[in-house]
Amino acid sequence: MSGDQMSRKTTNGSHPASPTPIIGIIGPPCSGKSTVARHLESLGGVWLNADEIAKNQLHQLDVIAELKSLLGDSIQMPDGSLSRKRLADLVFGEDDDSLARLRQLESVLHPRTRAILHSQIAAAKKDGQPFVILDVPLLLESGYRNTCDEVWCLQVDPERHLELLRSRGWNQAELERRNARQWSWERKQSASTRVLANNGTEDDLRHLVESELASALES
Repeated sequence: MSGDQMSRKTTNGSHPASPTPIIGIIGPPCSGKSTVARHLESLGGVWLNADEIAKNQLHQLDVIAELKSLLGDSIQMPDGSLSRKRLADLVFGEDDDSLARLRQLESVLHPRTRAILHSQIAAAKKDGQPFVILDVPLLLESGYRNTCDEVWCLQVDPERHLELLRSRGWNQAELERRNARQWSWERKQSASTRVLANNGTEDDLRHLVESELASALES
C-alpha cells in the first residue's frame, strides 16, 4: 500500500461488531469526507447526513415559529418561509451576540435532528441494512461517539490541504477560525478507530475505503 493510500487503525473507539454497524465519518473541510460517505453508500450503506436533516427542519412550521420567538420576525419571508440568508447573517458573526444566537438555533435544531437520526438508525437495523454511515458535524464533540461502532477520520497532508482549501476560497486563517471551537484534529484522530490518509487520487481513496470497509465488517 502506497503512502497516499495508507490508513491507520487506532486502539481507541472500537466496539464489537453489530448486525448493522454504525460508521461515523469525520474530517477537516476539503478532506474527502463526502467522497467517502458517498462511496460507502454506493457499497450498500445507509448514509445519514445530519446537515441535510437539520436543513429540512427549517421548512417545518413549528420550527419556524420557535425560531421566530427566539430570533425575531425578520427571519421569516412574506410567504411564511424562513430566510436562510437572514438567519445566517444573525448567527454566523464573530461577536458574542452572534454566538448566543447560534446557540439558540442549535437548541432548536439539534434535539430534533438527534431524534430523527436515532429513528433512522433504528429503522436501518430493523431492516437489516449492511451498515450505516453517520455524517454529523462535530460528531465527537456532540456526543455521538457511543452511537458508532467505528469512527473513521480523514487526514490530508498540510500542503495538500491548503491547496484544497484555496480551491474553495478559504485560507489558513479561515480554517483556524473554524477549528477554534472544536477538538484538535490530533485529539480526534486519537479518538477514532481508523485514520484514512487522503493524499492521492479519488480512485486511491475509493480503493482504501473498500479495503477498510471489508476489515470493519469482518472485525
